[in-house]
Amino acid sequence: MSLKDISRLYLEKAGEWLLMEILETDSRGNPIQLKLLKHSEDKNDLHDFLMEHDEWDWERQFLIVRADPNKPCTIG
Repeated sequence: MSLKDISRLYLEKAGEWLLMEILETDSRGNPIQLKLLKHSEDKNDLHDFLMEHDEWDWERQFLIVRADPNKPCTIG
C-alpha cells in the first residue's frame, strides 16, 4: 500500500496498533510503500508476531503505529 492508503487504513482500524513492513523508501529514506502484516488492539500482539516470525532478516524494516484518525497521518 502507498502512503495515501494509510489514511484510509487509519479510519478502518481506528484505535488499533498496526505493524507494517517498509517495502520501499524514497531518496531521503522515508517510507513510500508499506505492507500491513498485522493489526491488534494490543501492541504486545505485534511484538509477539515479530518474534515468532520464521523469516527474520535484519535487512527488513518495520513500523509500528497506532491508528488515530484524529491526528495527522505522517511518516518521515
